[in-house]
Amino acid sequence: MAKGDDGWHVANMGEAALLVTLGTRVTEKLISAVDRLRAWLSVHRPPGIVDLVPGYASILVIFEPTILGEESLRVLLREGEVFVGMGNDGESDTGSRHVIPVAYGGEFGPDLDSVAEMHALTPAEVIRLHSGRVYKVAFLGFLPGFAYMRRLSKRIASPRLSVPRPRVPSGSVGLAGFQTGVYPFTSPGGWQIIGRTGVNIWDPTRAEPALFAPGDTVRFAPTNDISVQTKEVHAPETNKNPVFEVLEAGGLTTVQDRGRDGFAHLGLGAGGAFDSCAAYQANALVRNESHAAVLEMTWTGPRVRALRNVTIALAGSNFHLVSGSTPVPLGLSWFVRGGSVLRFVSAPSSKGMRSYMAVAGGFDAPLVLGSRSTSLLAGFGGIDGRAIQTGDVLGVADVVMDPVSLAGRSQQQPSGDISREERTLRFVPFSGPQAALPAAVEQLISDRWLVTEHADRMGLRFRSEGGKVLPVQSEESASFGVVRGTIQLPPGGLPVVLGVDHQTTGGYPVLGVVIEADLSILAQLMPGCRVRFVSVSVEDARAARAAFGVVERASP
Repeated sequence: MAKGDDGWHVANMGEAALLVTLGTRVTEKLISAVDRLRAWLSVHRPPGIVDLVPGYASILVIFEPTILGEESLRVLLREGEVFVGMGNDGESDTGSRHVIPVAYGGEFGPDLDSVAEMHALTPAEVIRLHSGRVYKVAFLGFLPGFAYMRRLSKRIASPRLSVPRPRVPSGSVGLAGFQTGVYPFTSPGGWQIIGRTGVNIWDPTRAEPALFAPGDTVRFAPTNDISVQTKEVHAPETNKNPVFEVLEAGGLTTVQDRGRDGFAHLGLGAGGAFDSCAAYQANALVRNESHAAVLEMTWTGPRVRALRNVTIALAGSNFHLVSGSTPVPLGLSWFVRGGSVLRFVSAPSSKGMRSYMAVAGGFDAPLVLGSRSTSLLAGFGGIDGRAIQTGDVLGVADVVMDPVSLAGRSQQQPSGDISREERTLRFVPFSGPQAALPAAVEQLISDRWLVTEHADRMGLRFRSEGGKVLPVQSEESASFGVVRGTIQLPPGGLPVVLGVDHQTTGGYPVLGVVIEADLSILAQLMPGCRVRFVSVSVEDARAARAAFGVVERASP
């Protein structure tokens, strides 16, 4: 597949994904070709493909290299290219059809009048033009369940707001450029809001959490009745196996496990423990399964009272936990007698900004989409989709009858001072049409970088130690799928590395992807940490991945 302005191009996005770009000039014909390829790959999908994430001009194929070799995948993609090239006489018709009732204008559509004025139309004409078409879902991104729908009439195509709203209500129907879409839950947003629906767009408790999927068709029907479909509220279940009472919440603490692979095509990233190595070590010390849920603590931990005899283990950064007045060391399984109070007595140490606590039997939380992990962005998983709070009671998934027998197991912890030593992040350079300028990659490697205060689970922004910025292109690419560890280059010229709660699509140029074996280093970087980026090959990245012991991934 030769690279060209209108030809296919396949590029490695890290060691476990390929970005297939069908062309760079986005047209209806190209969008239809992407949809045909997506449908064909869905039918011919072999074991080892974790997810297929379409964009307007591309498809990101996330795969497990230990199950499906890259060359076999490339052969499959060449077969898909032949299929797509056999004809474009129509789009694939594999998706569902939706009719969405919308109340336009007024409190539900605060931008309807301004959109009408912008185009010298009446509000009624805008409604007629918007509801008079059938839209095709090209892809999902931005938020879990947020569908980008195309073929908006050019007569009402409208720019995004100059200043995004901090709060857009769930069900709001908006316009942006030649796109339309529905906000799946309340969130910030910059689209022109012209109406609202009461249809439940995103519900993680459903078998199919997102109402829309790539390839679906949608028609909006004007109505005066948008009675919001409220979820049935159940009283919280009494925890069957309570283990800790939260006396003080402390910093940001959430329940996390290895996350949810296979939902990126619905706009939901994998999430899970950011420092998966530390979470794995903590679980191993108390003989839990590697996927057992742990507490991920940022900056500091909570104060809790043990409600029964338990054994715990800590890994990652040292927040100096004490049980009563006795220090609990990292890397050692520790017996805690019922009634004891555990508290953390300092902020992050030189080892990093995240610490992980495992309890024998694993922390309990409802399984949602196959995981107990907390998604703060979408507000589900863990403890009601939020950080733990004072007064919460944390349970254990499986009661261990003799917890004292698990105490005393030790494991060597990483040494070094992350706040003073220069850390290295290895990355696989990206060569697709969406790549940053070669000069930007060269400067990324040659400069030394500092982590800014903009560092969380969604991503980390860096600034050059010498104050320089990277050279940037004048335009972004059509949105395409991205993976955790992707190094994006926004217009300001300061690189951003995506974390575990990243958006699943983006349009910024890409410099490369931090290898999976170094994502635990990324998770522990604090503002002010010094970093050097080092380019490595895909083969080296996969070798490091195998040595690191990354858990195999499979689609749900």
